[in-house]
This record gives sequence, structure tokens and C-alpha cells, in this order.
Amino acid sequence: MIARDTSEFAAFLRTLRRRIPPDAATLGPWKRLPVRRGRRVTQEEVAELVGVSRNWYRRLESGAGVRASTKLLDRLATAFAFTHEERVQLFILGIPEIGHTRIAPTARSGNFTRLFP
Repeated sequence: MIARDTSEFAAFLRTLRRRIPPDAATLGPWKRLPVRRGRRVTQEEVAELVGVSRNWYRRLESGAGVRASTKLLDRLATAFAFTHEERVQLFILGIPEIGHTRIAPTARSGNFTRLFP
């Protein structure tokens, strides 16, 4: 199960990185260097933007079984300018335990509680 989850997570990251147009001037709120425009966004470029080493990011995209923190997932979602649905999918794939938890508002307070299947 963990291997499948990391494989899906890796494929998700690769797909979304590769869909960024080479001529994009920004990645999320960050400006791309002029020398990088016109080229595909590389793993190295993403790694620099989100504050991890190129090797660490490469391992994320290869499905090498490394785990990303919630802070890193948030920085990735910002860099890729994810939609709400993509952000949710990123967190579900990046932290597989989330996929096994349903969250619903409580009837009285409007607060959220976890419901386990």
C-alpha cells in the first residue's frame, strides 16, 4: 500500500510539473530566472523554490519512499499554483493516512471532527 501511494504521489508531482508551460514567467508567487524561461521547469528549479535539495525533490518525484511534511506540501501547492482540488489530492497522496480519514462538521458547534471508517 505504501509503495503504491508513493508511486501515485510521484506521478502526480511529475505530471503537474511537466504541465507548466516552458515560457511561464512565474511559479506561483516566485519569478523564474530569465535564463530558465523558454525551457521546461526542472526538478532543480522546483527544489530551489520550495527550499529542499535537488536530490530530495528528485526522490519525491521518483517515488523513493520519502515523506513530505505538510509545510513542504503547502510550498509545492503554492509553487505549482494548484487548484483547490489539486491541493487536496496532493495532501491525500503525500500523507496517505489522510485518505483513510473523513472529516465532517459536528451538528452542534460547526467544528470539525475526524470520522474513521
